[in-house]
Amino acid sequence: MTKVSVEYGVTSTALKKTCNRHKIPTPERGYWAKLEHKKPVRRVSLPKLTDARLDQVRISGASAPDLPEQVSKAGTEARERLMKAEPAVAEGATGSAVKEPPILAATRRAISRARPDAEGFTNAQGRGIVSLKIAPGSVDRALQLLARLFALAETEGFRPAASETALELAIDDVSIVFGIEERPRKTPHEPTTAELKRKEDSLRWGNSRDPWPKYDHSPSGRLAIVIQANLWSGLRRTWSDGKTQKVEAMLPEIVAGLAEHGALLRERRRAAEESERRRREAEDRRRREEAFNAREKRRLEFVDAIHEQLLERSKLTAVLAHLEHPTAEMESLTGSISVWIRRRIRQIDALTSPEFLDLSARSAKLGFVEPPKDSDNEYGGGYYAYSSPPRLQLWSIDEENEVAKSTGMLEWAIQAGLLTASDAPPAKDETAEAEPPPQS
Repeated sequence: MTKVSVEYGVTSTALKKTCNRHKIPTPERGYWAKLEHKKPVRRVSLPKLTDARLDQVRISGASAPDLPEQVSKAGTEARERLMKAEPAVAEGATGSAVKEPPILAATRRAISRARPDAEGFTNAQGRGIVSLKIAPGSVDRALQLLARLFALAETEGFRPAASETALELAIDDVSIVFGIEERPRKTPHEPTTAELKRKEDSLRWGNSRDPWPKYDHSPSGRLAIVIQANLWSGLRRTWSDGKTQKVEAMLPEIVAGLAEHGALLRERRRAAEESERRRREAEDRRRREEAFNAREKRRLEFVDAIHEQLLERSKLTAVLAHLEHPTAEMESLTGSISVWIRRRIRQIDALTSPEFLDLSARSAKLGFVEPPKDSDNEYGGGYYAYSSPPRLQLWSIDEENEVAKSTGMLEWAIQAGLLTASDAPPAKDETAEAEPPPQS
């Protein structure tokens, strides 16, 4: 029944009812377990058809929901294990009373102290309490139903676990919230004299709506177990008393449903973790790409600065070649220009020397080797880490203390012997007071 029902998109209970309506015999509970252990079983033959209306069987089943394979597999395996179990376990729903476990003490206290509402129902919920909405007369049956459910669910590895808001059934790393509700009995409402008078008053104002509810709700004694998880998943979430079958007889199917819900919760968590992992990887790739592009931009800026100095050196070299071998008369006019050009070329050679380039790059925290993955420098300090383009600098190196300090062109020229302290240009205010050169 459990295997064939899946093919038609119905529950095994629904398929059993269909067979009963069409007088089709089905295996009794424990049939397959007895057959497996070579115990005698009773096999009923298909009776002769006496009613022509039963000739065709129509099963209106819903299409199977698009669920992971692990979910249906978990439910099928649980049903098979429960069917093959000893009859005392599989039929525990209808046997003798089950001892109420101590973990249900808080639920019993909460529901016993609750006051009925206007419809006659009491509510209980909170830390370590199974969610209940039942009439006071159904308390003992509801707690006995929970005791049976816990005993049968334990055979499938479920254990009760208290949370901040409920008492749940947990298995492995997932917990399933559930509760028991009593279905209300609906009876047509008989309006009172006061309600009829209010309607007369409303009719005077053109309002023809009845000022009373259509039905009155009252306790019916019909209990239902409701799983409060995996909404809109397609899995069955409610099992309630029927006309001929009590919810206690559905406990094996309910436990199998718990197994399906647990598998779906686990699959959804796995899918969420996988999605988060992919998101983190994508974010990591984006940040790595961003940091790489930022490093490449600064490297190009550094190379552009070197290229700019080399272009200037080429220009100075061309001018110096033009000024070489002047006549004695022209040498007095261009000699100072040539001296300055040679000094400028020396400065450019220093700026672009391997030692100074290395110091300038390190000063700008610029590397030309990619940092190892997951290192602190891989992302370069973020998108806004680099405030200004790297630049070439002149350096004063203290070999003894192994210290390098950036210096200006004038100071470097004096240290390099290209200028003397007396050759240094005056300060700005001194230049303003100096006499102008003679005019030719």
